[in-house]
Amino acid sequence: MTLSAGTRLGPYEILAPLGAGGMGEVYRARDSKLKRDVAIKVLPQSLAADPEALERFEREALAVAALSHPNILSIFDFGRHDGISYAVMELLEGETLRRKLHSGPLSEQQAVDYALQTAKGLSAAHEKNIVHRDLKPENLFVSKDGHLKILDFGLSKQMEPIAPDEMTSAPTTYTRPGTVMGTMGYSSPEQVRGRPVDHRSDIFSFGAILYEMLTGQTAFRRDTASDTMAAVMRDDPPEMSSSGRSIPASLDNVVRHCLEKDPGNRFQTAKEIVSALTAASGANVWTAPRAGVAVSRPRRRMMAIAIAGLALLVVAAVVALKFRGPGGAAPVLDAAAREPSIAVLPFVNLSADKDKEYFSDGISEDLSNLLARIPELQVTARTSAFSFKGKDVAIPEIARQLHVAHVLEGSVRMSGDQMRITAQLIDAATDKQLWSETYDRTLDDVFAIQDEIAADVVKQLKVEILGAAPRARHTDPEAYALYLQAVQLTKKRSAEAFAQGDALLARVLEIDPRYVPAWAQVAGNAINEVTIGMVPKEQGHPRAREAAMKALAIDPDYARAHASLGSLAIFQADIAAAAEHFERALELDPTDLVVLGNSSAVLKGLGRLNDAIALDEAVVRRDPVNTSWLFNLASAQNWAGRYDDAIGSLRAVLTLNPGFAGSRLVLGEALLGKGDAAGALVEIEQETHEAFKMIGLPMAYHALGRKADSDAALAALIEKWGKDAPYDVAYVYAFRGEADHAFEWLEKSAAVQDPSLVLLLVENLFDNIHSDPRWLPFLHKLGKAPEQLAPITFKVTMPAGPGTRTSGPQ
Repeated sequence: MTLSAGTRLGPYEILAPLGAGGMGEVYRARDSKLKRDVAIKVLPQSLAADPEALERFEREALAVAALSHPNILSIFDFGRHDGISYAVMELLEGETLRRKLHSGPLSEQQAVDYALQTAKGLSAAHEKNIVHRDLKPENLFVSKDGHLKILDFGLSKQMEPIAPDEMTSAPTTYTRPGTVMGTMGYSSPEQVRGRPVDHRSDIFSFGAILYEMLTGQTAFRRDTASDTMAAVMRDDPPEMSSSGRSIPASLDNVVRHCLEKDPGNRFQTAKEIVSALTAASGANVWTAPRAGVAVSRPRRRMMAIAIAGLALLVVAAVVALKFRGPGGAAPVLDAAAREPSIAVLPFVNLSADKDKEYFSDGISEDLSNLLARIPELQVTARTSAFSFKGKDVAIPEIARQLHVAHVLEGSVRMSGDQMRITAQLIDAATDKQLWSETYDRTLDDVFAIQDEIAADVVKQLKVEILGAAPRARHTDPEAYALYLQAVQLTKKRSAEAFAQGDALLARVLEIDPRYVPAWAQVAGNAINEVTIGMVPKEQGHPRAREAAMKALAIDPDYARAHASLGSLAIFQADIAAAAEHFERALELDPTDLVVLGNSSAVLKGLGRLNDAIALDEAVVRRDPVNTSWLFNLASAQNWAGRYDDAIGSLRAVLTLNPGFAGSRLVLGEALLGKGDAAGALVEIEQETHEAFKMIGLPMAYHALGRKADSDAALAALIEKWGKDAPYDVAYVYAFRGEADHAFEWLEKSAAVQDPSLVLLLVENLFDNIHSDPRWLPFLHKLGKAPEQLAPITFKVTMPAGPGTRTSGPQ
């Protein structure tokens, strides 16, 4: 039954039809009570005539209405008028995801953005035990500003059957009572079989949608409905590369984990998908904070945390949060490799159990760390060395890119308690083996083997060690294996991986409660769990402090534990305490790359930008393929007005990872500094992260004299992110020379203790307001006035030699 304009359903006046489908007709209507336009769905007669079904619908509608989630279509009301049952919903302006996909696959950034929004909506519903059961592109609506809403949440499972359409460019809708509920090509295997389903069925459907967004192809499309059903139950989707697009392996893994046939093998919650997508793509989770939960916000200048083995990389750029493998060739290093220098490549896992790869990776990483503790030896950092894992690159080329003269490679084979470790040292210039050894031992001997390999390498390279040779830190072999597994899990940066890692660390500490590296890893996990919004800071930070203090109670000279306390001090805006802890950490271990990188953040907080740049440069020399370190250096160079250097560093970042979020923004800022406003706008418009792009546009438009555009862009930034990112709004106003507004937003930033304020003294976009009489009083209020910082001494102990260590036990 079609309703004409002017028809009234209770207090709602029908204005015009919006669409129709198997689940009813949708109209634009006017709410006479609240004086607003709404959408009204007139429910099918088959549902309205069934009191039990209608009661169930109303119950589900109440549950969905109670969610009030930004990524779920809001239900305002439902009722019955003259025999017509209807639901009243918010009115959206935009188009469905299906319509967007008509023109082909989405960009990787857009697909991840929509996927994250969908997963957040699913997570909120699943937490209330509401399952969609018919998730598909037609039920995802994208507004004009890119905001995604899930439609028909809680409605689809009550719908009566509708006849299958022919397979066309759009998937067929096919429903049979008691058997299949959902849409062919998106329904889970358990749906297709007519079995009971739970929230994991939505996760399968989500995977099929993400596959289609990235490739432009449906995952299980066949010529007939029966063939499609068979494919869902039996086949894996085609390789994503068959679409002709280059899809990162990390995103491919997320899709395939969603599309596991067995629900027990999929992601178990939508929240896990959010974490996995965030880690896989470099996106950050922008959400309104829930009560009591600290949420990670991707502010470029916020002091973010990246996980690097045992401790933290406190970086000046939020976008360095996500583990990224190199996306292209490494930058060419001009200088010749210095002697003695070495890179330890990941040892190959030759065990029958492929899950033992964490052990072979851990052995290589620990060997690298052990060698790096020799000041006279240059050792490439783990991130750069492991960037070649699984790649068919010749040893001389690896050595050239990593700027080393030698490479150590090997393999690990484990069978029960027996293990065989083979290691060989290669001269990079000649690609010839200098030394090789095979060790057939039991797991109890793993630390002795590490010591022997390190000693043999030192002997072959003719390194004269001035002090005592470093030795591996011993523990129970079972505890060590569990510890290595926990360390590898943290590199996945997901809530699920952290939870699993924490459980393993608890077992480690049950076996050996005095194993200091495990306590330090607990501290690092706790801080990072706060950062990704997994636990509230009121819970995570005290746990981190307690773990770090337990580590120091056992070994007062454990550098990483001091670094963890320093990182906590930065988040608490206590720069004096941070300096004290990091100075001690550097005294204890000046070869630790994580400690060095974090120390740069302290220098920036003290306003010592030149010292910070020198340290950033030293870190990049040790870890040349690490885009996070490169980006930190580029940001510091930009703040110092070294625009050409910053541009060069950012080009290297973009070569390694073209989608590194924030890089185009900082590149645009560097060009603004050089007076190239047109070039800056070009770069900022290419920024892959929406929030960073919104930050840059008002500045670029201002520099171009486009005041109206600048005002509009700044208003949009404030409307969307002003509450969460007052610091960023402040420096945009400062750049535009509007001191009153800049100080207004700085005060807001201080009120919420925005950790980005640690960079206030080095951020050159505030230069325009430095001469304002309010500047020094504001610094004094924050404890950042020159006379307040002067008593804080922070001696940065640079490595005596070129060795660096990035993670692993000591």
